[in-house]
Amino acid sequence: MTALLLDNATLLDGTGAEPRPRAAMLTEEGRIARIAGAGEIAAPAGARRIDCAGRTLMPGLMDAHVHFGLVAAGANDPPQTHLSYALKVVENIRLALEEGFTTVRDAGGLDVAYAQAVDSGEIPGPRILASGSFLSITGGHGDQRYRFDDAAPPSIPGLVAHTEICDGADAVRRAARIQLRRGATQVKLMASGGVMSPNDPLESLQFSVAEMAAAVEEAHGFGRYVMAHCHTSGAISNALDAGVRSIEHGSILDATTAARMAEQGAYLVPTLVILEILARSSAVPEYSRAKLDLVRGEVARSVATARAAGVRIASGSDLLGPRQTRRASEIVEKARHTSPMEAIVSATRTNAELFRLEHRTGTLVEGHDADAIVIEGDPVADIACLADARNVRLVVRQGQVAKDALG
Repeated sequence: MTALLLDNATLLDGTGAEPRPRAAMLTEEGRIARIAGAGEIAAPAGARRIDCAGRTLMPGLMDAHVHFGLVAAGANDPPQTHLSYALKVVENIRLALEEGFTTVRDAGGLDVAYAQAVDSGEIPGPRILASGSFLSITGGHGDQRYRFDDAAPPSIPGLVAHTEICDGADAVRRAARIQLRRGATQVKLMASGGVMSPNDPLESLQFSVAEMAAAVEEAHGFGRYVMAHCHTSGAISNALDAGVRSIEHGSILDATTAARMAEQGAYLVPTLVILEILARSSAVPEYSRAKLDLVRGEVARSVATARAAGVRIASGSDLLGPRQTRRASEIVEKARHTSPMEAIVSATRTNAELFRLEHRTGTLVEGHDADAIVIEGDPVADIACLADARNVRLVVRQGQVAKDALG
């Protein structure tokens, strides 16, 4: 693997420290070998030197809530071939890398085979932590059947991961074991109603504590954890009782429940930008409009409540459909509720901690994986520059240059 010297950069290391001008970083064998001042590192023989010309060098971005496998543009899409489906998934994966995302966590609906294909170099993409199939109760958020349609599409292992509908602790335990056997790095549960599902009220409580605890026990047995879709405090409280580690959305969060999250060390992954995208979309069905309006009206207060309680807040976009672009708009939206630096840290260091990868990535530290990007602009002063892929001039994934638009 060719050594790489990124010289004369403004270093934004992902720890929350202020940017450091005139810095240099050397990568060797896929890892960060040295960080020093510009011109202070002698490039080893055969190394490639890139003059960053003062541009921002920062950790590769991370998204804790992706749905690469949910590629339907709308509820009434015509049927598609398996080949068409796979090509759309691969395109979503490629686009994320080109936009500067070097690690993502799938939040359900993506077969683990795609993560393995990235790892083996068969397709370009970020490191993917895949959940495999959603786990949902009958009639829950993951159950997308219409009321009078009993047929549920089966998964095709190695290609398509449809929802596993499971009722009762034993069924949940078995469904979790199936995902873990296939290589899931975490298990995804649907614990509350959802905006886009046809049958469930947003405030509905889905899965009992005992059912969720069965999934948590199985995940822990594999050294893994559970993430749960929860919009309301009631659902979050049940998930915390069961030992769930990662709360997705948390859109209607009260102070008491936020305090419990902080005490138990649970993470919150608010998904902000998708709410704005859906609000502008003409494809949102009528049964979703009232639920969408409710969530949009509460989410800012909920993020503020979580921050005040000291909850660890990660970053996830929840983008849907084919050709998922402007993924970093989530970070821009987050900065409206926090600060630009806090939003950047949530999408780098905090996400790495959530993924249990903080010893490998998320910050530019000597010894870490060389996952880094070079940005045209200053994200701390102008966070919006992250959302335009044209500003992502260089992407380095484990020491390999995956995108080079500097030359």
